[in-house]
Amino acid sequence: MNGLFKSSQNDIAGITVCHRLCFNDSLSVKLGFEYSKKSLEWFLAGDNRFLLHVSNEQDKIIGYTGGFISLFNGDGSSSGMLQYAMAEAFKGIIKHPWLLWEKEIRPFYPLIFRNISRRLFSKKKPASIDFKKVKDQAAGLVVIGIDPAFRGNGVFELLMDAFEKEAAKRNINRLALSVKKTNGRAVKAYTKAGWFIAKENMDTYEMAKNII
Repeated sequence: MNGLFKSSQNDIAGITVCHRLCFNDSLSVKLGFEYSKKSLEWFLAGDNRFLLHVSNEQDKIIGYTGGFISLFNGDGSSSGMLQYAMAEAFKGIIKHPWLLWEKEIRPFYPLIFRNISRRLFSKKKPASIDFKKVKDQAAGLVVIGIDPAFRGNGVFELLMDAFEKEAAKRNINRLALSVKKTNGRAVKAYTKAGWFIAKENMDTYEMAKNII
C-alpha cells in the first residue's frame, strides 16, 4: 500500500468509485454516481467531519472512512448528507422514481417533502433552529469501505486506527457507530477492534468504543 491520507476534494471521485464497489446495492449507489459523490463531499464541508482514505502503489483508492461529530441535539449524519446532496437525490429519483419506495429512504420522507415544498412555494430560507449543544460528544464512524479486491490485507485495521487518532486529535474519547444485525462480518470485525454493543435496536446494533 502507498499509504493513508486525509482526503481532499481532489480525492472525492476516486473515493466515490471505491464506495460504489463496496456498496453496490445501497440506496446511495442506486441514486447515481453524482449523488454518491456529493454525499461524500459532505464530509469535507464542515470542521466537525473528516474523511480518510488508503491508496495502493498505483494511487488507486482502495479504502476510506468518514467520521462525524454531532454539535447539537438533532444534528445527524444521515439527514445531513441527504440535505447536502438533495439536488442530486432529486435527479436520481426522477430517473428512478421507484426508489421512493426503498426502505432506506422512507424515514426521510418529511425532509424530502419539506424541500420540495420549499422549492415550489417559498423563496424564503428556512428559519434556523436553536438546538441544545451535545454535552457528551462522540466521533461517529458514519461509513467505512474497503475495495473487495483488497480485503484481508490490513486496510480495515489501518483505517480504524486512523479514525481513532483523528478523534483523539479533536479531544474526543468516545466512538460510536451503527451496524445492521444481519452484517455479522462487520460486527465481528468491530468487536475484534475493541468495540462493544452499547444498544440493541430492532434491526441494528449501536456499537461504541472508549479511547484514552
